Formats: sequence, structure tokens, C-alpha cells
Amino acid sequence: MNKIPCTVEILTRNSAQTLRRCLESVKDFAEILILDGNSTDATRAIAEKYDCRIIKQYDTDEPNIAIKDYSEVRNKGLRLARYAWFMFIDSDEYLSKEAVEEIRSVVANPNPSAYVWWQPRKYVLGGRVIECATTYPNRQIRFFHRGRVKEFIRPIHERIGVKPGVPTSILRNYEYVPLGLKAELAARWRRYTYIEAAMQRATSPAKLLRLAFGQKILFLFYFMRFLRNILFCRGTRLPLSYEWTRHKYLFILSWLLFRQAIKNLG
Repeated sequence: MNKIPCTVEILTRNSAQTLRRCLESVKDFAEILILDGNSTDATRAIAEKYDCRIIKQYDTDEPNIAIKDYSEVRNKGLRLARYAWFMFIDSDEYLSKEAVEEIRSVVANPNPSAYVWWQPRKYVLGGRVIECATTYPNRQIRFFHRGRVKEFIRPIHERIGVKPGVPTSILRNYEYVPLGLKAELAARWRRYTYIEAAMQRATSPAKLLRLAFGQKILFLFYFMRFLRNILFCRGTRLPLSYEWTRHKYLFILSWLLFRQAIKNLG
């Protein structure tokens, strides 16, 4: 079967444990662009077996470079991509076969219904697909035509900027997101939380207080969804311990923003 004329971008850093599964799911794409943080495990060797195009995230030989600005690295891949259609996926995620074929049909259509597509996602825990979680529906813009977007924005939780008036739509088929150990997730969210707070240091006290209040409202929103899942979910639910591992950082971020507001008032 012909390759899909679309670039897939994957960021890696010591991703050998999960990368093969990810690459197997996207092997039908014409270009797999790996931006690597100078991994010291088998990441590069695995990528080479799948004929990936491997590029350094940063112009240095220092091993295991952690990304400080995800948009900066994503935009590097966006500029270097060889195809007009572009999608990105994390090295620990994988696409369903149905999603791959759906993307193939979009790319092959000379007049697609949309040029920017939201990708629905489901978690996987212990090999089981999670059907109910407080963050569902979980959708991100992961697939788009490069001529219809601007660039990635935000150092973390990066997202692509879409040009005004460009039609968007939602893919029907899923990308799967395996969840690691709770300790790993907690460390990741702790890091994100403190980066988010640091980004707001120069913000006015009034806005900081609004943001802090907003985090508490968001926590209540997710709590209501959790109750909904208990009452109505008929599939596998994400365990409460995993839900709490993520959402407790809304409280922590709220406190950090409130503390910064008080400091800025002084």
C-alpha cells in the first residue's frame, strides 16, 4: 500500500521502551520526523530501523537534553517537514489502525471538509482501554495542513495556532495514550505546575487572583464529571488514585498563583 503523503513529528528522549509501538502505528506515513534530545538509550537505533529522519532538538552534543520550550522544538519540526500535511504524536502514544486509514482518506481528498483536525484520545492503563475519565472527551489538534496554521505556542501544553477562517473538524477514530506509573505522572504534573506558575510572575495581581479562582472552579468541574462517571459509566473507569494524581495540582497551581498575587501587591 502507498505511503500517506504526510509528515509525522515525534519528540524523543530516552524513549526506547515505548517508541517501537509508536512507530509501528505510524509506519504507513511517508515521513517520520524524529526530534531527539540526544538520547543515550536505544532510541536512535529503533528510529533508524523505521527509516526515520532524525534531527537534534538542540545544536549540542550534551546528552539527555530536557525540553524547556515545547513549542520551540515543535516549530523546528514544522519548518523542516517535507509534506504539506502534518501530524504529531508523543513517543509513548500510538494511533489506531482506523485513525491511520481515516487520515489517509483526508490527505487523499483534493477537497477535504477541513484542513485542521481534532484527534480524539483515550487512555490505556494496564493494557485496558479506559472508557470513562474526567478529562473525556479528550481531543487535541494533532493533524493539519501546514498552509492553514501559524505555529505552535506556549512553552508547555503547546498547541498549534490556526489561521482565521480555516475550517476544523473532529476525526472519528482514536489515538491511544498509555498511562505510566502514578509517581511518574505526579512528577510530570508537578513540573508543569511550577512552570505554569513561573510564566505568570509578571502578571497583575487582579489577573493572578482570577486565574487562581479559575483553577478551583476547574477542579469542581472535574469533580462533577467524576460523579457522573460513577453514576453512568458502563465501561472501564480511570481509577480515583490516577484522577487525583492529576487534579490535585489544580489546587497547588491555585495556591502558587494566589501567593504570587500577594507578592506582586507588595
